[in-house]
Amino acid sequence: MGYLSKLFIAALIVILLFAAAVSINASEKSSSSYEFIWVSTAPAEMDMVETKIKQQISPYPGIEYDNITLSASRENDKLRIHAIADSSDSRYSDRYDFRYRDNDLIRVGYVLEAIPESVRSEAIGIAMQNENVASVLGPATNAYGVSSVKQILPETSEKFHTGKTLISVTWLDHSLSALVDMDTGGVVQMWNAQ
Repeated sequence: MGYLSKLFIAALIVILLFAAAVSINASEKSSSSYEFIWVSTAPAEMDMVETKIKQQISPYPGIEYDNITLSASRENDKLRIHAIADSSDSRYSDRYDFRYRDNDLIRVGYVLEAIPESVRSEAIGIAMQNENVASVLGPATNAYGVSSVKQILPETSEKFHTGKTLISVTWLDHSLSALVDMDTGGVVQMWNAQ
């Protein structure tokens, strides 16, 4: 093997090692590029709690959290944790409630509104195309200005439709809510209190 061939192979190995190092660094950075901010006194179990929260949060695809603000309060032998996840990708925040006890973190509630504007608008449009939704809203409704749009996680949506991420579009002033499947582009369930 000639000198140039050996030099080429060595350069190729160096380039591959460099690319692998950059790729590993980028994946580590993207998996937890946000920081935790404690507004109350952080509990002694802070590191364990943060690790477990990372495993249970569910930002919508296309959303990356910038920071997660945590507040905690003790209730007997349990730690109640409220988390607000902010993202520069959305003007809305995601909110989670957890209970921590004996090294076990349980998500007890969530309101997930950090959804890309394009998805938000598309979900409202899909809901508005539903004949039942349109008849309740009427032609004079500004559906984009007064609606609330939230992500529904699979473990919740399976109670109403199927275990997949769905979008809830709600018009409080009309007591109307539509559950939208973004994959099929349809309303899978509607609730109307009127």
